Amino acid sequence: MSHLLILPFFFIITISAQSNNSTFPNCPPANCGTVNISYPFWKMDTESTAQFCGYDGFGINCSDTGDQTISQITLGGDSYYVREINYVFGNIFLADYDVSPAAVDHNNCPRVRHNITLGTLPLNFSMYSVNLSFHFECNRCPSFATEIPCLDNNGGKSCVHNMSTGTEETADWEGYSCDQEVVTTVYREYINMNPNFSTEFSRILQGGFGLQWRTMDVDDCEKCEESGGRCGRQNTTDFFCFCSDGTIGWGDCKGTIVTIV
Repeated sequence: MSHLLILPFFFIITISAQSNNSTFPNCPPANCGTVNISYPFWKMDTESTAQFCGYDGFGINCSDTGDQTISQITLGGDSYYVREINYVFGNIFLADYDVSPAAVDHNNCPRVRHNITLGTLPLNFSMYSVNLSFHFECNRCPSFATEIPCLDNNGGKSCVHNMSTGTEETADWEGYSCDQEVVTTVYREYINMNPNFSTEFSRILQGGFGLQWRTMDVDDCEKCEESGGRCGRQNTTDFFCFCSDGTIGWGDCKGTIVTIV
């Protein structure tokens, strides 16, 4: 994974970076293998899922698989392997868990099985992202796409198309009788490093993609952060603002203080 070290310098966009200090007694950072988990992310475990300090949907599950400690986050009901989190630039680097080196059944010919769904989460794809469209069980591959022989099944062809080439708008797949289409996102840099899709597509997928997070645009959370607090919940319904002095505010760190027993 050493090639990941080249990625952060691409992200020179000026954004609001979240605090990553440990002065919040209710919001301690945690480590999961080589991944540091801190606000607005939070570590999930069976004993504290009723209370967390961070954004809804930003919980990270930490588990041991063989000799690996794996960090996973769920987006749209699908699991993603957390490669790294950069709190200075506000980026999280992910790979689809099904095609990542962390998968138990990992192989050199992984198949993407779902689109990437962000829903209403305060996340944006990196500007260095590229969409790839995979088409499975086709009768043949069009000239604007590349066949992936290792994914062919019972005579059905598997094809991949780089949607950044500008041909997607005019690409007509109807005549190729494909059974399924899956669109996934990868780094443009990994495509440049591995231009032969037919044999190197697994490296491109394993390189993953980056997301940038922004301030949660929920009124209560925005007010909490403006008052110097961190957003969180005591259970699935009650919003609280965790303050740097260890108190818990009802809405923000300037108003009513909540005592939880």
